[in-house]
Amino acid sequence: MPAVLAAASALGAVARAAEQPSAGTPQPQILCPDRAGPVALGSAQWNGWGHDVENTRYQSEPALRAADIPKLALKWSFGFPGTSVSAQPSIADGRLFVANAAGRVYALDAKTGCTYWTYDAQAGVRTAISIAELAAARAVRPKKAKRGKTNAHLDVQKPPSAAFFGDDKGAVYALDAERGTLLWKTQIDAQPTARIQAAPTLYKDRLYVAVASSEPESAADPLYACCTFRGSVAALDIATGRVVWRTYTIADEPRAMPPDAAGTPRFGPAGVPVAAAPTIDSNRGAVYVATGAARNAGEQPLADAVIALNLSDGALRWAKPLSSPAHGGAGFDASPILRTLASGKQVILAAQRSGTVYGLDPDHAGDILWQVSAAEEKIPEGVAWGPAADHHSLYVALSGLTAEPPSLTGSVTSLDIRSGGKRWQTRAPAVACSWGGEKCSHAQAQAVTVIPGAAFSGSMDGHFRAYSTIDGKILWDYDTARDFAAVNQVKASGGSLDQGGATIVNGVVYVNSGSAQGLPGNALLAFSVDGK
Repeated sequence: MPAVLAAASALGAVARAAEQPSAGTPQPQILCPDRAGPVALGSAQWNGWGHDVENTRYQSEPALRAADIPKLALKWSFGFPGTSVSAQPSIADGRLFVANAAGRVYALDAKTGCTYWTYDAQAGVRTAISIAELAAARAVRPKKAKRGKTNAHLDVQKPPSAAFFGDDKGAVYALDAERGTLLWKTQIDAQPTARIQAAPTLYKDRLYVAVASSEPESAADPLYACCTFRGSVAALDIATGRVVWRTYTIADEPRAMPPDAAGTPRFGPAGVPVAAAPTIDSNRGAVYVATGAARNAGEQPLADAVIALNLSDGALRWAKPLSSPAHGGAGFDASPILRTLASGKQVILAAQRSGTVYGLDPDHAGDILWQVSAAEEKIPEGVAWGPAADHHSLYVALSGLTAEPPSLTGSVTSLDIRSGGKRWQTRAPAVACSWGGEKCSHAQAQAVTVIPGAAFSGSMDGHFRAYSTIDGKILWDYDTARDFAAVNQVKASGGSLDQGGATIVNGVVYVNSGSAQGLPGNALLAFSVDGK
């Protein structure tokens, strides 16, 4: 049964006053002067991981022209206290929602970076946050007016909007998006290494949640009894957190196996995590997810695959295993992207950790329409957190850190979504890292974001760049690996750019800087034309 907690739970809401320092210390100006009202959707936004349920990462109306990108300048910066950040910012109704690696969730003013509220989850948070209105507005009888008179009409009370995210202990939360108080919390998976690494995908009245695991890290210990985690996908009711359905990527529960040579217990089958946000196909009533590798107990039919499940009940429709011959079980860290071609036919675009990219047919059980290597010949590079797609091209960031053995190279490639043909490829400049040679990599690990005319990609060397979608020319380059004067008066330092990519709304480009895999940092940066 899901653990659904009441809004009054003491686990979480950190009041506005909690951001204030103790008495006698200087009072930093970090709180917004006015309390925000209800969060309304429908205005300009970047809601969740992929901007849309097809996970295209394409912002069609950025209020930013490609011609103005060279004039981008820092508008404001925000420092996350004492920790790094991997969760991608979400923007809705003038508010920015983001979480840090320690599990503190923030609602900021998107224009100024001031803080409306914070909430402390019980574990670290790495997912993007999705916002939804929970129900239709309801009529509420007004209180009696003075002198015994009443208003002649019923007041309409706007329902709360909710902010949804997952944590590193396998739980999903819903907060009141206006106030930051807990609405419900559901423990999706109680296995000790289960974690919600991918942003839950919101569609209508359900939240589609992918479950991954940190068990591969645990298994590095030779005394660890490997392995008992099974990947899964679950659908939750957004009003209550109730689990509507759950589908495992391994059908059988793990069982005891013969111990290894050292006598350490072993278990299986296990593995096949889902590390990327689910993709919704509303026309076909399907949800697509990309899976990782199996561990122990032989092959698994849903490992290293793109799979399709029923939106209604989670039943498996089809699975397309896509192991790369050159890399074995390559697996996926990137969400499938659903795109419509000029002919009206749709294609699923799937970028594998090996660097192989596929065009799959959603009407024929994922049959391969085309398959290409996005990397240059003889340069080992792969895909980390994901590409972006406009109406014509797929923009793939490549990282040498995913290769075996790893390399320090990186690039961005544009592929035709109809044929897979390569339009252009631009190598990351081999610039010197501002911090010196240690951990200086030019890998393009961060997820790509695209707008009309430009694709944004971050590098592990700290450089944040915009590329022309026409020819791959670098339009703008900003080194984020430095210190910033943060609006919340916390020391903010940029570092490597990794995981969640840029989000772009109302002419402002938001990005996190700092990665535990490279140079750590704790900066959230906002860029606009001339910094205005």
